[in-house]
Amino acid sequence: MQINITYPKPPKKKSHRSIMINIVKDLFLLSALLCVTINIWAGGKAWSIIVLWSLYMIWTLFIHPDMIEYNRISQFTKVIVQSCIMLVLIDVFITSGWASNVVSIVCFGALIAVCLLLYTDFERQRHNLLPMILLSALSFVLSVVLMIISEGNVPWQVPVTFVLSLAVLIVCFKTMGGNIKSELKKLFHTI
Repeated sequence: MQINITYPKPPKKKSHRSIMINIVKDLFLLSALLCVTINIWAGGKAWSIIVLWSLYMIWTLFIHPDMIEYNRISQFTKVIVQSCIMLVLIDVFITSGWASNVVSIVCFGALIAVCLLLYTDFERQRHNLLPMILLSALSFVLSVVLMIISEGNVPWQVPVTFVLSLAVLIVCFKTMGGNIKSELKKLFHTI
């Protein structure tokens, strides 16, 4: 038996939001290309890398945010990680010598803020532990690297970040119990 479709398919119309996103995407790409071109033409320090990362931050945070992990803990950790990367880029490409102190202070403060975000509304936020674990692990690795690099002249915020990130990791793993494998599967989209 054959079924004949008598109604034509309605034409697909783009929404105003998708049209605006396409326009903004083209403007972002044009401005990124112009910044790199001007930086290469003018010479000097590589400030265009910082502009490119800033454009990426604006794109991922405001224009095209996450659809699945859009909660206050994951968005906050995303802002912190991207800001730390921005600080390191500024330190490497523009001025140097201060990023280790500032990034460790930002990570220390972010860990405290994320703990407050989690434990002020634990019932709703307990399913959002994975971004907190990732931020804690990143802070832990960062503080270990900074302690190795600094060669005995370790500022106070680095060991404090080390201890706090280790404590947060332990608390998160205790809170999650046996669910860490399922959360990691969700993160890497495996079955």
